[in-house]
Amino acid sequence: MDRKIVVVDNPLIKSYLTILRNTRTQPPFFREIMEKIGFYIGFEIAKLLDWKTVQVITPLGRARGLTISREVVAVGILGASLPLLYGFVKSMPWAGIGLIAARRIEEHNKNYLDVEIYYTRLPRDLHNKVVVLLDPMLATGLTLKKSVELLSRLGASDIVVASVIASREGLEKLSKEKSVKAIIVCSVDEKLDKNYFIVPGLGDAGDRALSGTLSLLDIQ
Repeated sequence: MDRKIVVVDNPLIKSYLTILRNTRTQPPFFREIMEKIGFYIGFEIAKLLDWKTVQVITPLGRARGLTISREVVAVGILGASLPLLYGFVKSMPWAGIGLIAARRIEEHNKNYLDVEIYYTRLPRDLHNKVVVLLDPMLATGLTLKKSVELLSRLGASDIVVASVIASREGLEKLSKEKSVKAIIVCSVDEKLDKNYFIVPGLGDAGDRALSGTLSLLDIQ
């Protein structure tokens, strides 16, 4: 496997992933677990960032410590990434936030698939910043590839992609992007089905995270 691809090997993350895969996991718990994974991914990405040594004043003296030396911007793919993005930013509360919205363009009779980016909320200049691009599912890799190309045009040359589950096809496509310095995933799954969903995967991450299951009448 490409050296820039990091598969998180941690029993707690594997247990979280088991909960996400389970079809019986309801949206509120799904969001909570996805957020926890985002928080942990922050610890993995911290190993790749630039840090500098500083001194701080404590109530009893001086102490040496670390602080980030380059600005970090976390960019989420709407809307499936929202819980993942929120968890990551909780691990690095100093990070800036950006958003990208994309939609699939499919023609199954022609076996054609493309992606259109139709909304962005991004800093104008990403030079000398580390961009963390988050999307729970790295399936075909088209959405993330087009997002990387967009970020590169804004000056990003240090992009870390973070996904929960990836396909081998998507990883191969994305790892060829020069501005992608690392890809962090929790699992690499077997294949894509005819609808371009990862198998066994966890289904549609956006549908499962953003749906509601209870009304106010149900809980009174």
